[in-house]
This record gives sequence, C-alpha cells and structure tokens, in this order.
Amino acid sequence: MEFPDDFRNKKYGKGSLLIANPVLPDPNFSRTVILLCNHDEQGSFGLVINRTTELKAPDLFSNIDILNAYNEKIYLGGPVSQSMVFFLCRSSHGINELNEVCPGVYLGSSLETLEAFYPDIENPEQNIRFYLGYSGWSGGQLAGEMEQNSWLIQNADEQFVFRDSASMIWPEVVNSLGEKYQYLIKAPVNPQWN
Repeated sequence: MEFPDDFRNKKYGKGSLLIANPVLPDPNFSRTVILLCNHDEQGSFGLVINRTTELKAPDLFSNIDILNAYNEKIYLGGPVSQSMVFFLCRSSHGINELNEVCPGVYLGSSLETLEAFYPDIENPEQNIRFYLGYSGWSGGQLAGEMEQNSWLIQNADEQFVFRDSASMIWPEVVNSLGEKYQYLIKAPVNPQWN
C-alpha cells in the first residue's frame, strides 16, 4: 500500500509513534501503534500502546502493597520478553528516576522505583500504564521495515498514549496525520478482501 509522497521524508526516533500499515502481514502488529522509546544504531525499542490483555493489575501485583488500589488493565507491549514489565507514567512534573520518552511521558521498568514516586502521582489509574513485553528491532531492521512502508510516523503525544479506549488509538492517530491518510482507516486487514 503506497503512502502520500510527503511520508518518505518523515524522520523517526525516540518519542515517535509507529503506526502499522493496515496491510502489515505480522498479526503481532496488525493495526498497532507503538511508542518508540529508544532508537539508535544498535536497534530500536518500543511499546505497543493499543493492545490490552485479559489481566488486571491485581493479577500481577498482588504482593506490591502500594498497587493494591490500582485495578486497571495491563497492556501488551509487544511479542518480545512478555514476562518483563514496563510502565509509562504521565506527569507534568519531571520524574528524575525515569526516562522521558516524549513530553510528559516517562518510561520505567523498576517496580522499586515506582514505589518511591507512586504516592506523588496524581490519579495513578489515569496516569500510569503497565505493559508486558516490548517490541524490538535490531540495528537497521526498523529502517528496512520503513522502506517497505510497514509503518507510518507521527510525533508522540501523551493524549494518544493515555487514551481511554485502546481500540480508538490507531484510527485517531491515523486521523491526526491528515485527510490524505483517511483511506487507511477503511482499508481491509487482508487486501484480498477488497
């Protein structure tokens, strides 16, 4: 599926959203949006922000007292190392212990660190998301997928990352690209269904 001409010159890196082409053949990434958390010559690391699991926080964190009241769903960050837990935290105040991925959104993986600043987070149910696993690419791999038009690119925004409805993130991010990308929303997952 071809994209408009201006797509070819789009830059991406830490703080970008990777928006799956609707005909991307890998079912792990069908209609996903990935927050790119790190990108350099060694490779790339990101979290799928629009796939939830059947799990809720108490299923994973029953032994962490500070999270007893946190009863939100757990997201699937990607197909790699799904036993690892990452979290994204939204805060208008800097969180020195965490890595800022885009303005106001911080990445962490240490639950001990989370316990230290959790009491200072306003409305944790709305401002913290937990992810199992991650999405990763070796050096040059993501560039190759970009050449194949596997992904569209948009700047990350905390409103997309913390959208209430995970199922609405992909179409809303596609819409944010502008009118000439609207056709992608109605594109079939399998082009043979056309």
